Amino acid sequence: MRKLAFILLASFGVAGAVLPCAAQSTIVTGPQSLTVAKQATPERLAPPQAETASPPVQVLTTEPTPLPVSPPGDEAYAPQSQAYAPPAKPMPAASSPTQASPDLQGSFTTAERLMDWISNYRKHPNPSRVPAAVHAMEDYGLLRDEEKAWFCTGFLAGVLGSNPKDGPALIPRMFPLPDKEQAVIIRAIVYSGRPDWRDLLEKNSSRMPLRRPLIDDFLQGKRPTLMELPLVDGGTPGIYGLWGYYVATGAHEPVVRIMQALQWSRNKDDHSFSLKKIFSGWGGDASAVDKISTGGTAKWTLASYAERDRDLLNLYRSEAERQPESISKPLKDVIVAAEAFESETIRKDQFGAIEDAQKQQMSNEAGMSKGATAGSIAIATGCVAATALGQPEIAIPCVIGGALYTGAVKLSH
Repeated sequence: MRKLAFILLASFGVAGAVLPCAAQSTIVTGPQSLTVAKQATPERLAPPQAETASPPVQVLTTEPTPLPVSPPGDEAYAPQSQAYAPPAKPMPAASSPTQASPDLQGSFTTAERLMDWISNYRKHPNPSRVPAAVHAMEDYGLLRDEEKAWFCTGFLAGVLGSNPKDGPALIPRMFPLPDKEQAVIIRAIVYSGRPDWRDLLEKNSSRMPLRRPLIDDFLQGKRPTLMELPLVDGGTPGIYGLWGYYVATGAHEPVVRIMQALQWSRNKDDHSFSLKKIFSGWGGDASAVDKISTGGTAKWTLASYAERDRDLLNLYRSEAERQPESISKPLKDVIVAAEAFESETIRKDQFGAIEDAQKQQMSNEAGMSKGATAGSIAIATGCVAATALGQPEIAIPCVIGGALYTGAVKLSH
């Protein structure tokens, strides 16, 4: 019994020792399992968080972090700079055409640019710029000078005559003009040779109320057309108009008309051309200086134009065969000079004839003013011709300075 009791006690002791160990093991394993659970919980909790919350967190963490960095900062500001850059780049691009457009569309910054455009108009016709050219002519004083105004008149007449559809719409845009200078528009309409020139004159008469007498003279046939202008008495302005018409159109008719004035010019081999021939041959005609000026102007301009426009030589040669000797002889001088590019010799020769006539006329009843006026007209015509031919060394003082008149009067002393 004692042994049985001892065994039972021993077994209870073992069980008591085992139970606390088991309790301890559970307690130990409990924290161990808890620590494992703590390690496992983030693994198990992370996926749902990564599926729901992590994408925005990643977006927020990746985007804010680069913002302080300089490269993303440049990219961040680059769109703003690009947003302002396109307007900044087009602005100079848009301003440059507007700055260049005056030269391309109609603003003539200098008289030389204006005359250069006129001389090249036939090669590059642009009727839409003609109204602006008219205002430039007024600004530079071309329409206030009689001789230059006649050249501009002929040019405008050629533009209106060669543009049957667009011509009428150009006329209103040429206004306003001073009352005196409006005669240029009136003559340009009449000299255009358009079949409807009378209607155009009436339609635009309301813009020129003070020029009604001149308008009525043309409508009633009291004044000649361009091709009917007399060259005998003071015909130099008519030569201006005829050359202006040719510059705009290239028509031969005005050039052939200019040739008719060669009969009053000095011939190359005519050494007897002197005061005796001038005044005795015309019986002391008071218009002798005007005739010589017209003839000399015609001869020099025919030669100088042919130097630049070689097609004119073919016209000269054909006309030299059919014109009377009084015209064909000086015309042959023109051909020779133009072929050799020696029109300057003709100018000097013709001016010498004009100067001789001035000296003689100054001693007659016409007086100093008559001779000085004739000489200045001739030189002025040469200036305009040189301008239209693109000879700025001659044209600039003529168009701008007006020194040609003073020079002509000095030479007549």
